[in-house]
Amino acid sequence: MKILLKVLITLTLVVSILMPFQTTSFAASTSSATVNTKALNVREKPTTHSMKKGVLKKGTKVTVYLKTKSGWSQIKYKSKKAYVSTKYLKFISKKASYLLDKTKIYTYKGTDGTFQLIPTGKKYDSWDIWHNSTPTETQKFIVGENSKGLYTGYIDSEYYIDIKYPAKVGQKWDIGYEGEGQARITSLTKTVKTKAGTFKNCIEVKEDSGIITYYAQHIGQVKTVRNGKTVTELISLKKK
Repeated sequence: MKILLKVLITLTLVVSILMPFQTTSFAASTSSATVNTKALNVREKPTTHSMKKGVLKKGTKVTVYLKTKSGWSQIKYKSKKAYVSTKYLKFISKKASYLLDKTKIYTYKGTDGTFQLIPTGKKYDSWDIWHNSTPTETQKFIVGENSKGLYTGYIDSEYYIDIKYPAKVGQKWDIGYEGEGQARITSLTKTVKTKAGTFKNCIEVKEDSGIITYYAQHIGQVKTVRNGKTVTELISLKKK
């Protein structure tokens, strides 16, 4: 299955330790913010004409589920979902993530040509579903991230560790089946140049096989090299 996965993704994602898919679940993405006005009205729906559910004082910390284009944030309020005006929230910086950006289409150049990673906007359980598209075929794959690592896999099949968390130099993990070697983090601050741009503070993951993969914060994989030669490179990153 590991070989098949690598073929289907065309080395887009260099995969690691094999695990049963069913054992891992990922929480829905949320963000944290604090109220930065004296009193902030909480509404049942994202409109000023909606019923007021309460008032939040300045400095109150809230969990934000999503932000609307019309300027509202859906928050957790008394164990239920409600809305407040986004402009009166100060968002708290989240811990660095290396998950693929679901608002972007990725185009890579690999040893076998170009291919794209396209978000479907759908989920399987709590995994994000993506398409890996080449000129001749399209395959589904899934990605997820939690406090223990960044993962790639297939629906109802195995998944693999791309990065083991906490991300720190020297962190290592077994790859594939027993005896296939290990991967380890060798840097957290690499600057990687690609045709899609220059990415700073990338994680460098090196496998015993000589494969080195670079992951950028909030972007994911940007480049893979082997024995000094580029295997895959991000050449375009555009909004979906």
